[in-house]
Amino acid sequence: MIEALDAWRPLLVELGDLGEVLADAIEQRDTVRAIAATMQMRDVRAALSRVEAKVEIRGERAEIEGLLEVSGLVGRARGAEAIANRWHARELPGDPILLGSPLGAAILVDRLLPEVWDRETDLVVLVGEGFALAAELLHDLGQRRIIAMHGTTAGGALVVESDAELATAVRMQVPLPPTRTVVRGALGMARAEVESAKEVVAQALSDLRIHRNTVQAFSRTWIDHGLTNLPAIARSPSIATVGDRLRGLPMVIVAPGPSLARNAAQLRELRGRALICAFSHSLKPVIAAGVTPDLVLTVDPQDVRYHFESCDVSQTTLVNAATVHPALFELPAQRLLALSANCAIDDWIFAGTGESVQVPGGGSVATTAFSLALRWGCDPIVFVGLDLSFPNGAYYVPTSHDGGARAVVDASGTMRVEGWSAGFQAMKATGGPSSSAERAIELPGWAAADEPSGTVPSSFMFSLFHRWFLDRLRAPDATATRVYNCTEGGAFIRGMQHRALADVIAELPADGVALDTQLAGLAVEPARTKRALAQIATFATALARTRKLARAALELAKTGDSKQLARVERALAAALRPIGFVSLLAQREIERAQDVAARADQDYLAASRALFTTLLDVIDQLSPQIATALAA
Repeated sequence: MIEALDAWRPLLVELGDLGEVLADAIEQRDTVRAIAATMQMRDVRAALSRVEAKVEIRGERAEIEGLLEVSGLVGRARGAEAIANRWHARELPGDPILLGSPLGAAILVDRLLPEVWDRETDLVVLVGEGFALAAELLHDLGQRRIIAMHGTTAGGALVVESDAELATAVRMQVPLPPTRTVVRGALGMARAEVESAKEVVAQALSDLRIHRNTVQAFSRTWIDHGLTNLPAIARSPSIATVGDRLRGLPMVIVAPGPSLARNAAQLRELRGRALICAFSHSLKPVIAAGVTPDLVLTVDPQDVRYHFESCDVSQTTLVNAATVHPALFELPAQRLLALSANCAIDDWIFAGTGESVQVPGGGSVATTAFSLALRWGCDPIVFVGLDLSFPNGAYYVPTSHDGGARAVVDASGTMRVEGWSAGFQAMKATGGPSSSAERAIELPGWAAADEPSGTVPSSFMFSLFHRWFLDRLRAPDATATRVYNCTEGGAFIRGMQHRALADVIAELPADGVALDTQLAGLAVEPARTKRALAQIATFATALARTRKLARAALELAKTGDSKQLARVERALAAALRPIGFVSLLAQREIERAQDVAARADQDYLAASRALFTTLLDVIDQLSPQIATALAA
């Protein structure tokens, strides 16, 4: 508790002092000094919000006295906030008048920003013309993140011209996502245009936070699986080995949506006429329909072995992401292919193989399957079971392992999935993020035409996948490929041709598609295995050097020798380059150190010590796994 009081005390004192400065400036009608005081107050409030203090009251005399002191400081700080609130509540001229002079722009900026604001990480988005002076002033005040849309703007703002560019710019706000955002439209702009920009910013930030949270939740699993899978990956062909063997062949991608029940029986007619690609979650429904899939794609790092229970894959090719559960590389499949499905999270495993195995997905196995089919040059690409919706609450096709799962939307518009299988619950018990609540939304409904039919119930996460498909379908390789949505239910995805599955089957060649024939002789070149072995040895060497440098850096951070520390840090950064995956296990400490480094008032050496200590712990965990992989 004493530590918490020590952290709060100086900030509360400063906030109270600034309140007195603001009150005096208001009385003297000194607008510039008043704005300067309110900007500093925002900084102090942001600093208070960042204080990480563990509160444990023990009842000691010093603690009680400290509590009484802080209580008085809190009262004084609240008085300062009340003064600031009255200041910001005053009547002001319109934007055109304010933006006509530097002082007016300063007044507008002061009104624009909320009471708690971090100029290092929070984001300002200015939509429309006329904000050049305001952007320049924001920049001069230390606002680091400014995006200007549809307007030529000064002040170091990043200029974007479309919703797509805006979304990309927001997703690039790393390593720390903005906690707060302000989106301001120019006077006279259509309200719908400004609201659209706000929605784009909100969705992009959600994407960014979801990715960050996913990395934090799964980083340990990804690394463990990736290191364990290294020997199997070194011995297995990759998707790059396939080359052009499947170019021009039809591929039917089978997702496990509820609508699959409507046309699963027709999959039998596709044998020999198209490649059938299932997911781990749609494998059981495909087999239940009497069909042996040619391919089963799995990218989820969680323990999805229950998806394969009672499923014969002896005549199937498994396509596994590098970080799937190691047991999936041991299944008695006809053959195994490896790929990188999770960008940097998987890429490091293939860095030394000399192969390009990246398949950029949009966060789901369906998006990865589409990217893989395009990479292999399959044509046409046919989707079934891709609902991105939950009609009447049904979340999956009934014949799947989680066929009893139901989407339930409460009165507030929040959707939760209930009724998960015992296999799913056992998987979640091993770790990873829990099944969270989402915002329920509507998507355009499937129709065998060029335009959607009404809407269907969906979720925020499904809408992210839907948006990914819309963007990906505009790329040249997708526009040059026939892409059919034969789900016959669920969401309408513009850019795909929406047709009945029976009609598409009738147009496919009668035979000529046999994966065994196309992939005959597929094998790993000895040179590739040697390169993979050399890469694992490089990992071991880099870990040993990194451990040595991290220990030296930790000692220098303790002594405060910043000059020598800077030299060792540069060497440490170089040593870490071959083993960038280590950063996945120290993400929070890295973000903290980067954040502290940008703030003159923070204890950089303390943050460095925490980072080096974590780095040494991570290396101690990874070294035995690397040694095991090297031996295997």
